[in-house]
Amino acid sequence: MAINEIYKDLGTDLEISSLHQNSIDLKGSFSTQDIKTARLIFDIEKNDIPLPMSSLSATIYMKGSGFVVQDICQVNKEMSQITYIIDSETIKHYGSVQAEIYLRYNQGQSLSVHKFHFRINQALIDQDIEVIYQVYIRDLEDVKAEYIANFENLDTELRKMLEELRVEITALEDDSDSLSAKLTLLEQTLIAMDALKKSGDVATGTLNSTAESAFNVSCGGLRHYIGLQQAGTIVRIQIGTSATKWGKYVDVIVGGTEIIADGDLRINPISTTTTYATGIAPLSATWTKSIINGVEKPASNTVTMKNLMEFGRNGDKPYIRGNVEVDGSLTLDVSKINSAMYFDASNVTENMSWARGPGVRSGDRLAEMGISGVGKTINSAYIGVGASPYLKANGLFIDFRTKIMSLFGIDIETVLGSQSKIDKLKKDFNTPITPLTLKNGFTAQNNSTVGYLAIPLGNRYLIWVVGWISGNSGLFATMPTLFLPDAIWQTAFTGAQQSSVASNQTNLYINPVNGNMEVVAIGSTTVNVALHTMMYLTKEVIV
Repeated sequence: MAINEIYKDLGTDLEISSLHQNSIDLKGSFSTQDIKTARLIFDIEKNDIPLPMSSLSATIYMKGSGFVVQDICQVNKEMSQITYIIDSETIKHYGSVQAEIYLRYNQGQSLSVHKFHFRINQALIDQDIEVIYQVYIRDLEDVKAEYIANFENLDTELRKMLEELRVEITALEDDSDSLSAKLTLLEQTLIAMDALKKSGDVATGTLNSTAESAFNVSCGGLRHYIGLQQAGTIVRIQIGTSATKWGKYVDVIVGGTEIIADGDLRINPISTTTTYATGIAPLSATWTKSIINGVEKPASNTVTMKNLMEFGRNGDKPYIRGNVEVDGSLTLDVSKINSAMYFDASNVTENMSWARGPGVRSGDRLAEMGISGVGKTINSAYIGVGASPYLKANGLFIDFRTKIMSLFGIDIETVLGSQSKIDKLKKDFNTPITPLTLKNGFTAQNNSTVGYLAIPLGNRYLIWVVGWISGNSGLFATMPTLFLPDAIWQTAFTGAQQSSVASNQTNLYINPVNGNMEVVAIGSTTVNVALHTMMYLTKEVIV
């Protein structure tokens, strides 16, 4: 049965000549999905006749975006034709490709046939694949020479090793008692060294390390690009030791909340806003692969060393860094000036918000005592409870920006704050008298100042009118618009007159619309009128 093969062909006639050596545009392109089907075909001519192709080999040299390739071409002697099928790794490198054909004759001659160029276009399905830089050189003579040299070196090394083994075996056979004594001495020496030799050994002496990073508890951190996926999509993440050797895998459903694990392969939940699959994997996994709706996307160098907990020092300052869990007490020497547990903010970005401190958790936060801030700016200190202990509503909160302390969202009055409010109230009551302009022949009496005191009370004012005016009836002054009374109709007051006669009294009014102040009724028009009884609250004002 014939094999069904198909190719995309791109090529031209190449004339061997010292003239017209500019690169030829093949006026075509391949796709990154033309796997094992992208074929270059060239008819070789000299002086307009087919070039004899016996006793020679042909190579192609190509370079493009992220790759360099030198490889052997197929030679059709009968048709004076050279063909080359682009390999599966090279076709993934999209972009412009520059290339040249070389002929090498068996007697030692070689020549350049011609330069040419074409394009590889990126297929839509390949737009999320990370292409690795590639350098691939294969030349028949080079490969042959390399194999011969390697074989000769291997033969020499094997002979040398066999000879050395024969000498050692003879020595061992002749002196087994001496070997036994040496082994016994070696064992005793090793025991005396008290060295840690294997997993489970117990150190009975002090272990000292002078390294800045003295001890790390690590794992392989996995990070593989998957792009945004819809809820319910099954994402398979598989690990491997090469592009062709694959092992464990787990299936993660987008939108789930559980960590999916198979032994030492653990993948974190993937949400609809997640573009990377993350988790842990053994460091031997140098490749990872995602499989989504049947589409495979492999990538290398996606598993890197991740330190979970570090014991070390910065200069002469020790640190424990990472996801540290301490069972029991951690003792710090109070006699030391810099003896303190602190969070290192050197790696915090400028706009990163954070809240850190020791606390109690049962999966979620239960309580915490700590400090919060943005970047390297400290904003508050807190002692709180619940999932967000760093919020004002959840505990004791000290805001360094406003200098205000609150308890469960209610501001706490300090002695200093209370005193300042009392001082302000005293100052408000010491408000000076603002004079009023008297109208219609009214005059101030008894050397008094006719005016008012405007005492602030929240978003209102307490107005107190003071002074004596001459006895008469009618409009005597107007109150400023800001200090109009909070009333629907005329605001009325009973006033006294400067007289011993009980009937000498007045009715005083203030209009809440225009502020006109009037003496409406009066006992005697020849007796002075007192204004001190006129006291009222204004409408709400913007303070």
